[in-house]
Amino acid sequence: MATQFKPVRFLVLVGVAAFIVCGVAVFCTHRTAHGTTAEERAAYESGEKAGEEALPGATLPTEAELNMTAQKYFEQQGSVEQLRNPSRAGSLDGCKQAFEKGYTAGFKKTHPQQ
Repeated sequence: MATQFKPVRFLVLVGVAAFIVCGVAVFCTHRTAHGTTAEERAAYESGEKAGEEALPGATLPTEAELNMTAQKYFEQQGSVEQLRNPSRAGSLDGCKQAFEKGYTAGFKKTHPQQ
């Protein structure tokens, strides 16, 4: 015996499936926005904190100044061996970029007019 098609159940099922798919997509894109590795995410968070602690009335640093800030940060954190190890150079560049993005985001949070 064939069961009867029930459109309300079908629409609820489609809605639940769409909700799950959208939730997974948002989770994945939000996570990768701050870096794909744990080191990159930690660098982003550190940069964001440093940007939030910028002095009032300060201006957003140039790209070169941000690069130097990131370099100093990684030297203080003991990542100097990454600077010397060519196999980790790609990871270090990713961490520097994540730190710079985090610094910019943190700076813009506390200095919204700039």
